[in-house]
Amino acid sequence: MPRNGNLSKAASNKMTKITVITKLRFLAALAPVVLLIATPFFALAFYGFGAIPAELQDNQYLAVQAARGMETALYKMDWGRTQPDGLQIVKDQERGFVGWVDTARSRASTQAQLDAIEKIAEAANPVFDAMRQAAPGDDSIEPRLRDLQGLVSELIAADDSAMMSIAGRAEARARTMIFLTVATTVIVPWLCLIAILRMSAHANAALREIRHVVERIADRTGAAAVEGLAKDLSLIDQKLTELGYPKPNPMLAE
Repeated sequence: MPRNGNLSKAASNKMTKITVITKLRFLAALAPVVLLIATPFFALAFYGFGAIPAELQDNQYLAVQAARGMETALYKMDWGRTQPDGLQIVKDQERGFVGWVDTARSRASTQAQLDAIEKIAEAANPVFDAMRQAAPGDDSIEPRLRDLQGLVSELIAADDSAMMSIAGRAEARARTMIFLTVATTVIVPWLCLIAILRMSAHANAALREIRHVVERIADRTGAAAVEGLAKDLSLIDQKLTELGYPKPNPMLAE
């Protein structure tokens, strides 16, 4: 028999586990838990934002600088081949051009950049060979040189596009982090606070009502106490049930 009583008591405790106090504790802990979960994401996001200038400097800025270097080298070749020491100028600028191509290839971050660099690399050698062999006044090189300059211009455009893409990703990431920051630091805490205030107000009203009922029971005497006792006890039971403390189920006691 005591064993059945223990089972009934355990079952009753299980039923009344989620009380108004449990709910209040849950809501009070929800905001700091959300902040704790979000903190690593905030840290990673801030680290990513801090790394963007370095990424632009190490990759995109050098890629743009390399493309500009190629463009400058081509202009110097076109000018230098008409000078007395034109062949040496062309060779020097060719070495610089090749170095800039290697730099651009190592700093490229998009397929469009890589494709433009490969086109330049394939078209450059025949043009340079022709420039070394052509006479200073030979104008047949000009169209081919302009085509090569056009390919370099396409690379510059691809570099600018990659730069804008990084800026766009950073802006989108910033908007997402702004939303998450507002949600985790403003919306969730305020929702928890509002829920706690409403639940605590309801609990306060229920406890005050229970106190009034207890005072009425204590003030009654004689027949009036017997007549109103059942009604008052029913009201107390109702308020306790609303607070998460229902009456034990008689079926569990059997």
